[in-house]
Amino acid sequence: MEPPSVPFGTVAVLGTGLMGGSLAGALKSLAHPPRIVGTSQNPADAEGARARGWIDAVFPSNALCAAGADLVVVAVPPGEVESVWGEISPGLGPEAVVTDLSSVKGALFGAYSRSFADRLPLYTSSHPMAGSERTGVEAARPDLFRGRTVFLTPFSREQGQTSRLAALWQLLGARTTVLSPADHDGIVAFISHLPHVLSYSLLHLVERMRAEHRFENFDYMAQRGGSFSDLLRIAKSSPSLWADIFSQNRLALLEAIDLYQGEIGTLREAIASLSPGELSRLLSEWAEPALGAGPA
Repeated sequence: MEPPSVPFGTVAVLGTGLMGGSLAGALKSLAHPPRIVGTSQNPADAEGARARGWIDAVFPSNALCAAGADLVVVAVPPGEVESVWGEISPGLGPEAVVTDLSSVKGALFGAYSRSFADRLPLYTSSHPMAGSERTGVEAARPDLFRGRTVFLTPFSREQGQTSRLAALWQLLGARTTVLSPADHDGIVAFISHLPHVLSYSLLHLVERMRAEHRFENFDYMAQRGGSFSDLLRIAKSSPSLWADIFSQNRLALLEAIDLYQGEIGTLREAIASLSPGELSRLLSEWAEPALGAGPA
């Protein structure tokens, strides 16, 4: 049986770092890959992607790269997406589909009609639930999206672009879910952004305990176990990127933090007042959803 074909002939990847580079590499690994062109603020990322055979041509500007493409993927940090829109808007073809890979959608949705005032392109935003604490094309992997969920958020009036994007992501081994901007930002506040808040804050607390000499012979980097190492890995993520994400999803994230503080208060009271058996039953009840969870 002939393998399914990519629903776009030419794909422009604007930003060939971790996410954009991984997408280009995944597309080029298909039996019938599209033509892929790319740009990057970091020339080493663009040249690195071309050296790996993941992109066919490097362009000096986003506008030149996007012109004539069937699919334009804006793979830059959330705070830079609107600026890229302004660069590419004049040269987009009438049938071009545009997407981004940003992890916050509400702010982008609000800016969409303002940025493309003359002609709104076919636009469905993408958010692959995949990544790394590392950055750049050196960290990119063609299998990054396999087995992962990709959230799709339509911005423009639906004309089939969402189903075409879903087909593309599914070719790369991902699952797709369509959400509104508000639902997307609320969900990722809990399952993506809040874990980063916990990681940064716990590391800061432990470092403060070390600096204040709270305990003798306290060297948490040498003494840490697996659970703390997992949190430490998250804290190695780009501070500038996560400051951008926290700011753009401020309201949803603050609500998640407030609700989490309530859960911590409940657990603190349980630790203070319950017997070991009662506490075990409570923890078992809280942990039950995790028992059926497969690998991420």
